Amino acid sequence: MKQEHKDANKILPYGELLRGLANQGYLVKSDLKKFLRNRGIFFNTAEKEKLVPCVACLLLSPIEFDELREYQNTKEDNFKKNTSRLNWSSESNIFDAVKNIKFENIIPDEGYNFYLVKEPNIIFYPKEKDKVRIEYELERNDFNKSFYESTNRFRGEIEIEKISENEIKITKSYTSSESNFVGDSLIKITENYFKENNHVSRNVTLKKILFSDFDNEERIVFFYRLSSNMDSTYFTFKDIVNMEFRPDNDEKLPEEIEWMKNKSELKLKGKSIHDTFFIKDKKYHKNLQFWEMESSYSFKFEIYEGNCNVVFTFKDYLNKNEKAEFEINISNFSLVNGSEFSNRDKVMIKNKLLKLFEKNKDVVYTNFLKYQQEKNAIA
Repeated sequence: MKQEHKDANKILPYGELLRGLANQGYLVKSDLKKFLRNRGIFFNTAEKEKLVPCVACLLLSPIEFDELREYQNTKEDNFKKNTSRLNWSSESNIFDAVKNIKFENIIPDEGYNFYLVKEPNIIFYPKEKDKVRIEYELERNDFNKSFYESTNRFRGEIEIEKISENEIKITKSYTSSESNFVGDSLIKITENYFKENNHVSRNVTLKKILFSDFDNEERIVFFYRLSSNMDSTYFTFKDIVNMEFRPDNDEKLPEEIEWMKNKSELKLKGKSIHDTFFIKDKKYHKNLQFWEMESSYSFKFEIYEGNCNVVFTFKDYLNKNEKAEFEINISNFSLVNGSEFSNRDKVMIKNKLLKLFEKNKDVVYTNFLKYQQEKNAIA
């Protein structure tokens, strides 16, 4: 998230400084419109290019400036989650295995413009000895940016949980490329520590969910089971709203989809995408490489009700190809009576929903592994 300028408590911005503040991405149209309405200024449009100049013309009171700052302090980038697994060969629980770990050389000394705000913090659960969480926070400084863009702060966490006698699951949650880098570094340090202390065999490697784990047909089935065929108490599937794919050039394309030949990236956005003939008909699936599907849902969870979109993706496929790692994130989110909830509450609720989707993904992937084993046994 955006971190406050170091002189925020000393400066009451106006003019161009205030324009720079109002232009920030964490101040959305509804925030600015509500802010202006409280000043008795009403617009029949919600476009930022109309609202920002008006805000920039105002002289703010300290209380009003604090109101805008509060938006900054509560708006977070979307969390993304991915998981990996590691064979466990120790009788120790996770609590005992990590309690003496030291995190060093997480970020190289040179070549990076971000740094950890403080040492990663290990959270132990009093009643769960086989589960820990490592939280971290970092800052990036962009000195060529304006007053309120110069410093960004990002959070992340690593959750390590023993899921069977001989396997642990590692869940990485991050909000930016920087926090993803730190998360990967922490996982590597932890993996090496486990091996050095004989909790994990030295010849064992981390198992991730990779694009190459699936053939073309299995991958689209995996996406469908996560989205339209999801079995959940809390979520109701509505529609597939986005799919990203390309033809597999190693397969001869059927005449009906020969127009896709040599296309490097195709996107379908809209409604009822799953009824498109080459997606609906399974005979084309072996010819297509899907790497992303976005689906919309309604939800009812605890006291909360609303709608959200979830992205299931091998997001780096175009760069990493077969080594692209699977992850999920919530792209759109709205609550019934949303004005009754603070921005901080909304971030908390969205993260709870993402954890529910992550659990469902784990079930779907576990079933897929069983299916693969059975298929290989028959072959």
